[in-house]
Amino acid sequence: METTVYLVRHGVTDWHRDRRVLGQRDIGLNAAGAAQSHAAARALAELPITEVLASPMLRAMQTAEIIAADFQTGVARDTRLTDFRVGRWEGMTYDEVAASPDYQRFLADPLSERIPGGEDLVQVRDRSVGAVEQAMRDAPAGESIVIVTHAGILRVILSHFLGSQLANYHRLRVSPGSISILSFRDDRSLPRVLAVNWLPNLKEVL
Repeated sequence: METTVYLVRHGVTDWHRDRRVLGQRDIGLNAAGAAQSHAAARALAELPITEVLASPMLRAMQTAEIIAADFQTGVARDTRLTDFRVGRWEGMTYDEVAASPDYQRFLADPLSERIPGGEDLVQVRDRSVGAVEQAMRDAPAGESIVIVTHAGILRVILSHFLGSQLANYHRLRVSPGSISILSFRDDRSLPRVLAVNWLPNLKEVL
């Protein structure tokens, strides 16, 4: 018997539209983000979902609540799924961050360089993977769990369970509203990775 974990990235906000780094700024979905969340909910609707778990941030909770409504269940929160603490990058545009020397150093060696005023990548991995492992311990074998969180968190989780080097986490693309799937066997050892960044419209993936 296998336990399946569906990893969902929340939909977009106005800050995504404006290409700004959110970090832990608590901003809700815009209309496009709500539509992405409803599309994810439709994709999951025929599956035997038993639990929905989410980052407590508004954009993730709104997405999770849209999904949970189809299963007539509540949404459990886990602060370990909260987005990266990005320090002074929060609120900056993507272009401004990309042009900064701090970011260039972080990109070159993300395991040694700390986000200025933020947290290091190992801390992010330990808390986010810990949340998935806790959900697995709490769920009876054979159940299906939805976890809604953020792009960076999902990249780190997927890198871990793929057995990839953590420093390469940023090479994974995780689109808004996308679904990635992990399948754990009874012994809860390393899972099979059934999907990464799945969307019903392949043009959105590209």
